[in-house]
Amino acid sequence: MSGPFAHRAPDPGATNRLTRALHRRRQRGDPLLDLTISNPTRAGLQPGRAALRALAGAAAADYEPEPLGALAAREAVAADLSRRRAGSFPATAADVVLAASTSEAYSWLFKMLCDPGQEILVPAPGYPLFTHLAALEGVQTAPYPLLLSDRWRLEVADLEAQVTAATRAILLVSPHNPTGWTLSRGEARGLMALAKKHQLVLICDEVFGDFNFAHEEGWRDGPVTGLETPVPSLALAGRRGRLVSLGGLSKEAGLPQMKVSWMVLGGNAGWKKAARARLEFIADTYLSVAAPQQQALPVWLQGAEVFRRRAGARLRRNRRSLHRLLSRSGRGQLLPSDGGWCAVLRLPALRDDETDALALLREEGVLVHPGYYFDLAGGTFLVLSLLTPPAIFAAGLTGLGAYLDRRAGRPAAPLTRKPRCR
Repeated sequence: MSGPFAHRAPDPGATNRLTRALHRRRQRGDPLLDLTISNPTRAGLQPGRAALRALAGAAAADYEPEPLGALAAREAVAADLSRRRAGSFPATAADVVLAASTSEAYSWLFKMLCDPGQEILVPAPGYPLFTHLAALEGVQTAPYPLLLSDRWRLEVADLEAQVTAATRAILLVSPHNPTGWTLSRGEARGLMALAKKHQLVLICDEVFGDFNFAHEEGWRDGPVTGLETPVPSLALAGRRGRLVSLGGLSKEAGLPQMKVSWMVLGGNAGWKKAARARLEFIADTYLSVAAPQQQALPVWLQGAEVFRRRAGARLRRNRRSLHRLLSRSGRGQLLPSDGGWCAVLRLPALRDDETDALALLREEGVLVHPGYYFDLAGGTFLVLSLLTPPAIFAAGLTGLGAYLDRRAGRPAAPLTRKPRCR
């Protein structure tokens, strides 16, 4: 039905086969082992009471709208980023703009950078959110490839081939979702040169920046020699670039419900001044970040290391479990990753990945994402969240292993008892 609706607002009634099968399973009350859990509050990583007490300060009752965000909150973000990035993240409060979420930050950036019909380059494979957000702003997206060899790589020449007269910005995520690719120093230099050549803005989503494990023993399936150390984008922005780095509480502090994110402007002083003025106008139109959250932000940032430490330990543990599962011949391959919260499995190409995800759900009660959700092409892929609670993850891997053995035409490995998970 079209009627009075704009093309940018799709019909929400359209669903895929896996979504319908999952809905039926939940309606019946059948057991479910969900290996897609990426919400920290649903993954047993809820904040302590101190996070809630931080909202109760007297200043939270006062409303003094600041379009870019309260100065104290922006100072806390700048100081925290400088500390966590070991001095390589040259941000000041004047460079920081607060928003209610990274999704809102993207919408503001698309408004600021693009007229309707212009385009943003986005990575493929990649998270589908960007295309939806751009479409809601009347903006097009065009994919550029991340290539897989011994690791995921960005070839700047391939990216440049996608640039047209309508291109306004290049979007990247480091570590990337779902592949775990991270921006190396060499790739960053090439990107900066390309952006300068074509007068483009780099939008660098670094919400997973604290979850890089490529150089840690046991993370990668193979040697770690020769890997370039990943680099925060602002460290290479210099004085001539035009760059925006994104972060937020959802991934960096495990507080998605508190709804605070930030943009940090980097590069040329003239660009930063002009961008800040336009973002201030846009932000003043919405005034979206609540006063209690801004008041509590310094406290949340101070306590976020506890979450990052607990989450990091879980990501490492679950990835080691995946390594063990796939060590049996014929079960598939765990693709290389430098970090992030996801793992990508490539299966022997007997069928498409949605068919495999459906069969796994029906036969074992295990939920995973099919690779086509993320535009993974050229094979059969399944995507899992490494943030899943370990007991659920282990039980889900038992079902996954049994399914993969049946798929390969072999007897299943002995099963262990599964917890009752819904």
